[in-house]
Amino acid sequence: MNSNEKRWIVLLIAVVVIAIVLIVVLTGNKGKEGQIDQGAGQEIEANEEKYTEELADGTKINTSEEFNSSKKYGNLEISNIQFTEKDGMSVLLADVKNTGNTKHEVEVVKITILGENGETITEIKPIIGEIEPGETIKLNASITADVTNAKDFKIEAVK
Repeated sequence: MNSNEKRWIVLLIAVVVIAIVLIVVLTGNKGKEGQIDQGAGQEIEANEEKYTEELADGTKINTSEEFNSSKKYGNLEISNIQFTEKDGMSVLLADVKNTGNTKHEVEVVKITILGENGETITEIKPIIGEIEPGETIKLNASITADVTNAKDFKIEAVK
């Protein structure tokens, strides 16, 4: 084998090695959790949570129909429910309407956040203020953890 043939063999081996490295690097990124958005060149996080959707600003919002449907608690109707998380703080906001004929006095209630199979994720004990008949107030309860991937919640009196 002359030196010219040796150069061609070395060059061919180098091209094959470079091609193998490129294939490994490019296919190695496909198995990762994030995907590359070709238009923006930014990584998009894959959301594996069943009951949340991530907004552009990083806020996660609960999208469960059961969680966001109106609830009854005595003469109170809880509606317009929003359960969001941002920077490790989950916030439950809702309208609370007194549908009864008497004033609802200030009361501490227990809200149990429920998972996929009805298991308890966490409990919070917000205060519902005084509500006149027909009046609507806001409920605002927060939790210092991301618990927004919940299927439903229930509300009951504190015992």
